[in-house]
Amino acid sequence: MKKILLLALAIAAITHASAQAPDEAVLTIHYKFAHIRDTNNRDHPYTENMVLLVGKRSGVYKSAENRVQEQTSTNPDGTTRTDVHHFGTVAEYYQYPNEKRLLRKDKILFSDFLITDALPTIDWRISNDTATLGGLHCQKATTHFKGRDYIAWFCPELPLHIGPWKLNGLPGVIVEAHDTKNEVRFTFDGIDKTASEPILPPDKGVKTTDKEYTRLQETAHKDPQAFLDGMTSHDGGPARKMKIDVKPGPGPVMNNPIELPETK
Repeated sequence: MKKILLLALAIAAITHASAQAPDEAVLTIHYKFAHIRDTNNRDHPYTENMVLLVGKRSGVYKSAENRVQEQTSTNPDGTTRTDVHHFGTVAEYYQYPNEKRLLRKDKILFSDFLITDALPTIDWRISNDTATLGGLHCQKATTHFKGRDYIAWFCPELPLHIGPWKLNGLPGVIVEAHDTKNEVRFTFDGIDKTASEPILPPDKGVKTTDKEYTRLQETAHKDPQAFLDGMTSHDGGPARKMKIDVKPGPGPVMNNPIELPETK
């Protein structure tokens, strides 16, 4: 607990530097993420190990498993073919609570995108219930957010107002959260000190809006080759020409996204 308090004091020493400058992670929260994407297959939710890097003035939530595997082969006509496979979630969520800003880095096929938005304002109700998670003294809070009712546990000793995914706004880091149907879970899986690991704001990618990004996703799903042919490089020049093969067949069922439409 003494070490945790020292880390809390480190976080409390918030500077006034610009959020664009590199921050330094002082601790890492580990989560076991689970999401029932298909309500007809509740026994097999999607699972992944995720991390939240907590800095002095910012934080980033991302996959602990994300990696890219490339395999190169030669086609019968002598040209080279490269197969690229992504493992884990590619989206990264950068929270800047002092600026009330959320930056998401995401990817469609081979192109990176940067989506900047306001940090969501969440109407939390804090209760007197407490619990201890991994030596952290936590307090309970509840809210309705993005179509779901959430229960969260936050640690007031870690005062940065951030959490996993888009969750934020409590007087302490959110170390665990789940919706009341247990369809989305961010389960606490440990905490450790990060030795001077930088939290670097991404600067390479196509800047766009959330609405436009969704439209581009739909275009890439319907016609990946047309999407690639229409993309331009980040410096404004023509995109590198490439041909891709799309294997037919349905993808994983997703009838239960994390963000649900609000019902009246």
